[in-house]
Amino acid sequence: MARRTKEEALETRNSLMAAALEQFCEKGIARTTLSDIATAAGVTRGAFYWHFKNKAELFEALWAQLRNPLDELADISENPQEPQPLEKLRELIVLLLQMVVSNPVHQQIFRLMINRNDLDGELQEIGAHMQLMHGQFRARTERILINAIKRGQLPADLPVELAAFMLHSMVDGLIANWFAGDTRVDMKAQASVIVDAMLVMLRQGFGDSAALVAESPIVS
Repeated sequence: MARRTKEEALETRNSLMAAALEQFCEKGIARTTLSDIATAAGVTRGAFYWHFKNKAELFEALWAQLRNPLDELADISENPQEPQPLEKLRELIVLLLQMVVSNPVHQQIFRLMINRNDLDGELQEIGAHMQLMHGQFRARTERILINAIKRGQLPADLPVELAAFMLHSMVDGLIANWFAGDTRVDMKAQASVIVDAMLVMLRQGFGDSAALVAESPIVS
């Protein structure tokens, strides 16, 4: 009986997450209520609170599930034993751009990330979580770049903090422009070309301009 109860609880949790995905895609994360999610999952609000304390906690569980493919590539890339960390970083950014273009929930999530400082009420907790994730991913990028330098795939004098900052700024800008309706470039089809161009810049290094890093430290 206990085993069955555990299975039923897991089934309810999975139903809530699936319902949240559906509702977030249909109505947007901000406009989706707990009642919307519970009704779509066929459970009561009480059942919702058994599994999640609020929408923000459910969102975090859902985002952890959705970013699994990205985390797997990041884990491989930042492993000091990985022989091709730069190639894995390339795969990671290509996948990220393609997921944003193709997946409505990822679009909702990245809209929140871009506009996280404008969130209020319950969504402030989600915004704070997204800001934390963004910072952690930046730190992971720096570790990946260090791996690539050690493997001779990037210049030994590459300023890692500046390079990670620029790389993230370009990715954020691409996504923001796509959200703004700039459809002149098919970002899904051209993702590999776009990322290759970014990495060419890193492979060439910053030359004498690297000295500017000491004079103009990056503000995180």
